[in-house]
Amino acid sequence: MQGYAGVVAQYGGKIALVWEQYEAWNGPYWNLPSGAVEDGETPADGAVRELREEMGLLARAAELGLVWTTRTVVDGRATSRSWNYLVDVEDPAFAVDDPDGSVMEVRWFGPEDAVRALAQVPYPPISVPAVHYLTTGDAGRDWTFTQTAGHWTW
Repeated sequence: MQGYAGVVAQYGGKIALVWEQYEAWNGPYWNLPSGAVEDGETPADGAVRELREEMGLLARAAELGLVWTTRTVVDGRATSRSWNYLVDVEDPAFAVDDPDGSVMEVRWFGPEDAVRALAQVPYPPISVPAVHYLTTGDAGRDWTFTQTAGHWTW
């Protein structure tokens, strides 16, 4: 089962999003900085690395607060797990160093604009928890998304 980590990075009441190319969805979307947890990393360490690579924003794992987790089940088999964190960054300056080459732009968004952008992501295990958290502030939720015959439920 693959592990992923993402970050809601905040500064001055704004949220950092990345405009990134997604081959699986045939186009670019605004998303939270996120990616696969590498071998030997904790989810928090992976989140810190993704934040640094995709945006150039700096944080330490100890500064992150876990705000939600997600598990996906496809055709009865658990396929992925993700940990999503919140951090207030001290320096808002972006400096992208994306080894994947998929980051096209990074930007600070007001909360309402971030919600509208994240709602466009065509993958409910990413979009639904992010929009829910940003609109309700409900932290600590453990989401399970199940896909059967191409349809997601949660």
